Amino acid sequence: MSGPRYNRTRRQDQRLVAFECQSCDYVSFPDEKRTCKRCGDAPATFEEVQLAERGEIQTFVVQEYLPDDIEVPQPLAIVDLPQADGSGESARVYGLLTETELEELSVGTEVVARFRELFDDGERPINSFKFSVPREVKR
Repeated sequence: MSGPRYNRTRRQDQRLVAFECQSCDYVSFPDEKRTCKRCGDAPATFEEVQLAERGEIQTFVVQEYLPDDIEVPQPLAIVDLPQADGSGESARVYGLLTETELEELSVGTEVVARFRELFDDGERPINSFKFSVPREVKR
């Protein structure tokens, strides 16, 4: 990620800020789009919305066969994150799972977004959200 893009997207990347289409209520995360992915409105008018830190797994996959320098198994999930104020539609977010046992994963499991380092590019860390089962839910 280049420096300028990092600065442009830092606010929404670190604070779960999403963008709601004013024509059809579709919620885009993390990027604000020029064209609405759902209704095709262009140029679309988007309004910033704050997402909740907790959401629900809609589907997931566990990757077992990756290049040698990537830790496996690596669970990935699609999570619905509701808007923080409880209104509107949820954002559908794709992300890695961390600090979670594979036995804890199922469709409908509650997860919390945690801002973590994904990898480094040799000069600086690349951070984004990962998801994990909340500690109070773990058995």
